Amino acid sequence: MKHTATLIAALTGLLLFLTGCVSSDIMSTGPETYSVSASGAGFATAGVREKVYRKANEFCAKRGLVMVPVSFKSRPGELGRHPPSADLTFKALKPGDPAIANAQPVTDADESVTVSQNVNVSVDDKTKKEKQQDVYSELLKLDDLKKKGIITEAEFEAAKQKLLQAK
Repeated sequence: MKHTATLIAALTGLLLFLTGCVSSDIMSTGPETYSVSASGAGFATAGVREKVYRKANEFCAKRGLVMVPVSFKSRPGELGRHPPSADLTFKALKPGDPAIANAQPVTDADESVTVSQNVNVSVDDKTKKEKQQDVYSELLKLDDLKKKGIITEAEFEAAKQKLLQAK
């Protein structure tokens, strides 16, 4: 009976270790200040670090706010002791708040990783590149039509300017 209980406890621990990341809900810790934590499987902290930053950014984006890290701490996993974990405290500020420009980089003392809030992310990068390719392709087509004598130089210049202005 004692062996069965030990086996069940060991299997439960192994199952929790192998199931992946566990994260907390975002908790308010003060005016405009919040905290989120995560723990995961394995030893490296990269996955839990990414998870807490993603959750904080999503939280702020849904509210039209800017996420500014205040502190970040991570702890690598140790076999038989604890999984990797990460804790992020951040401010959720209105765009244009002077505190955003004055924010200091946040350093994770355990791993000497510097994280700065000055990260530009654009979800339209792919669309922008596709549009640039389309403009380039259209310009090549227009040039081909001009070389074949189908359109005049003036028509080519007018169409080219129209394409470049739409860009």
